[in-house]
Amino acid sequence: MYRQIIGYIPANVIPAIVSTLMIYAYTRLLSPAAFGIYSYIFAATLVVQTSLFYAVPIAVMRFYPAAARDGRELGLLKETYIVFYSLALFVCLLSVGVALAVPLPESYRFAAWLALPMLLTRSLVQLNQSINRSANAMGRYNTIECVHATLGFGLGLVAMHILGPGAEAVVIGLLLAAALCSIVDARLMLSPLRRAAGRLDRSQLIRLVEYAWPVVAVAATAMIMQNSDRFLLGSLGGVGMLGIFAVAYNLVERPTTIICSSISTATFPLVVSVLEHQGKEAARLQAGRNGVALLAASLPACVGLAMTADYIAATLVGPAFREGVAELIPIMAFTALARGLRSHFIDHAFHLSGKPLMMLWTYVPATIANVVLNLIFIPQYGMVGAAWTAFACQTATVVAGWFLGTSLFPVWLPVGQFLRCVAAVLPMAAGLALVQFPLSWGGLCAAVALGGTLYAVAALALDVGEVRTLGSAALRRRLRHRTPVLTE
Repeated sequence: MYRQIIGYIPANVIPAIVSTLMIYAYTRLLSPAAFGIYSYIFAATLVVQTSLFYAVPIAVMRFYPAAARDGRELGLLKETYIVFYSLALFVCLLSVGVALAVPLPESYRFAAWLALPMLLTRSLVQLNQSINRSANAMGRYNTIECVHATLGFGLGLVAMHILGPGAEAVVIGLLLAAALCSIVDARLMLSPLRRAAGRLDRSQLIRLVEYAWPVVAVAATAMIMQNSDRFLLGSLGGVGMLGIFAVAYNLVERPTTIICSSISTATFPLVVSVLEHQGKEAARLQAGRNGVALLAASLPACVGLAMTADYIAATLVGPAFREGVAELIPIMAFTALARGLRSHFIDHAFHLSGKPLMMLWTYVPATIANVVLNLIFIPQYGMVGAAWTAFACQTATVVAGWFLGTSLFPVWLPVGQFLRCVAAVLPMAAGLALVQFPLSWGGLCAAVALGGTLYAVAALALDVGEVRTLGSAALRRRLRHRTPVLTE
């Protein structure tokens, strides 16, 4: 498991660095209002992408191990891309109809039309990458992820230089990057036309759709809960306030999502494979180990973000954004922790049980509560009210999701290891609270180094995730292998 996690590090570290550079550049080139317009458009795109297209990659990862075992990978790919292209056609027709029926504001119009091809190409890259991940094509996956992120930023800057600083330039960069990266996997995209895939198996196609549509319902609800505060904040507080909120959100969401996705990238296909080949008991134990790995990586990251909010705001964002970003990051960091645990650990119980639709019993009430509370608190408390509302609702889904999910698939909870993760974070939090550094790049680097060192030492001492035990065992095996055998 840890070898898989380490192997996917490039696909997570490079996009994280690029995302940070994007924030650094765009908050200096764009006004809060312009960044708010981009956030409106990108949030809407993300809601549609996750709501409709996220289910297909999840279904691929769920069924690919069994298809590989039975020698029908090409058949699965054919069915998968038929479903994807059908969804893409539906989205195109619906989007064009809505755009023609509803007049868009002049400031949004060009960027909004560009959002449709951006949505489709980004969704296609996501599907291609889920297949590369399921096939354990680690090098290919890493390369595409790194190139995709780098091109999106670089082409966005070029478009901004040509068109001027505006939301449409950022969208064009993301669109071109996704289009270029999707072409790399043209062989996958043409799966429905390949003769080697054989005739379409309607029963398998129906099985795929039956698994995917509940995931669509759940993903749509979760994304509305996660992004409704942006739409309400922009409407009730203005695009300037939304721009500051979006910058703080991106500074927290990108690194935490990358960390959680890096763990899930390696561990979810693994637990599915264990379920298919070794049975339910082995899978529930593996799911528990996955949860420990997730918490061991995400908890220190979120605590570190909260403790270094002032350094981050002073160095990474433009002057117009700094005060609000510093205030929001600590709240958003713990919201991200709750969301990561729910999406990348607890929700796996629903997928493994084959009952993803049951997640709606937790997401729907939380989504309704999120909208109602935002309508109450945004007019009074603005960005801070929206941030605290998100934290409360995400935490509620963690608690409710755990009890319901484990009743369907009894994921093993290694309480001792979870407590060690929490204990290992305490020295880091204490050190960052007691030691003050200048609000500069040097101060940020020093704070990160101090926090990382304190956590690493504590985690090794407490054997978090059994890293010390496994590392020692691996070292002993290597030493025995290298020690020459003396013969008479």
